Amino acid sequence: MNKQPIGFIDSGVGGLTVVKEALHQLPAENTIYLGDQARLPYGPRPAEQVQAFTWQMVNFLLTKHIKMLVIACNTATAAALPLIKARLKIPVIGVIKPGSRAALKATQTGHIGIIATEGTVKSGAYPKALRAKAPNIRLTSLAAPKFVSLVESNEAHSPIAKRVVADTLQPLLHQDIDTLVLGCTHYPILRPIIQNVMGEDVTLIDSGAETVNDVSMLLDYFDLANDGSEVPTHTYYTTGAPSMFDELGESWLELKKPMHAQHVDIDTQPTHFVEPTSEATDKTIVIASKNPGKIKEFKAMFEPAGVTVKSLADFPTVPTVDETGTTFEANARQKADQYAQDLNLPVLADDSGLMVDALDGQPGIRSARYAGDGHNDAANNAKLLAALADVPEEARTATFHTTLVLAKPNPPEADLVVHGDLSGRITAIPRGTDGFGYDPFFLVPALDKTLAELTADEKNEISHRGNAMRALEKVWQAWLEENV
Repeated sequence: MNKQPIGFIDSGVGGLTVVKEALHQLPAENTIYLGDQARLPYGPRPAEQVQAFTWQMVNFLLTKHIKMLVIACNTATAAALPLIKARLKIPVIGVIKPGSRAALKATQTGHIGIIATEGTVKSGAYPKALRAKAPNIRLTSLAAPKFVSLVESNEAHSPIAKRVVADTLQPLLHQDIDTLVLGCTHYPILRPIIQNVMGEDVTLIDSGAETVNDVSMLLDYFDLANDGSEVPTHTYYTTGAPSMFDELGESWLELKKPMHAQHVDIDTQPTHFVEPTSEATDKTIVIASKNPGKIKEFKAMFEPAGVTVKSLADFPTVPTVDETGTTFEANARQKADQYAQDLNLPVLADDSGLMVDALDGQPGIRSARYAGDGHNDAANNAKLLAALADVPEEARTATFHTTLVLAKPNPPEADLVVHGDLSGRITAIPRGTDGFGYDPFFLVPALDKTLAELTADEKNEISHRGNAMRALEKVWQAWLEENV
């Protein structure tokens, strides 16, 4: 199971026609979409400029740790797909070949029409893809540059749109064309009007929708599919005005909730492939927590060695990993392994708790929720004392335990696992005010003090967490170097 999002890019909102099909066919997948509305249309631009703009979109999405890239723009596919596919380590798919295969399958007369932007028509990408499969196929291509403007200006259902579509498609009428490729992902939004002009006997091919069939196949082939039960996240970015993007997107996707697209400036992104540096991957560790105190502790360990420490707060779209293990190590591994895979970065996760011998190791992995979900420390302590009410003092022995797991996005057997323990006894009366959780009741016999009676430094010197961190400190650098 891979919870990383699928990335989609387009010159504007047209690529949402691909996303719409993805939401239908792949309802469990997380998605991130970027539309470059500030610089559309791409169709009239030189191929070199389209390549540069496409690389900027790609480089932005790579920072979001996508697991697959869909170039949901025919112009960008024609100009840049081979270049991008050759450089990225994740699967990359365009919209031209899937649309071409569907057109060949649909035609009965052997005469296929293609409508697309000037850039796509000029590139000859569709004829090349079609004739690679069927050398003798008859093809008629037509540039329809005004269609993109109709969609982006929210005029797709207006009388103007009907007139522009009818005038543009006149050269294709009465030519025995039985299949028409909509060679721009904006065009399916005009589908009813195009169908009316061309006639019901002409099959319209939505190249974007056909692409999702290939996306689904590749997810299975590369074992990248997300088969989890969590509600998926869908994030939308635009280089233009979010309000306009939202209006168009919510209408086309038929969303029941607001889209809330975010504005992003990608002008500073590189216009070419940038090799990932070790600083960006090998020298970053993510702590599987949003707790500022916990993050501070680990920063003190890692940052002096030149490692950048991030937390889950730095990745708001990453899906939460549920703890369903039956041991501390199982839960820590579960979080570290899944977040490492989702973020494609090293991740440190922990699980800690109190084990009371007289209670057969309880509260154990449910220490934070011992009194039930939503209860606080006082409720947990009250339940603990009630459970120990008939247990003599000398039999109230207990252990605080911590397991730390450091994982990279590789097989779980390569995980670094360390443990830390602190032995003590549960008192009947709380002592001290500086601790939290079970600290006021956890007596350290050698000191005759509870953890809540110790200073932070004193507690760190002996605590289970401190012991686990000291064990980690001895081995993590060698492990990281061996597993880059």
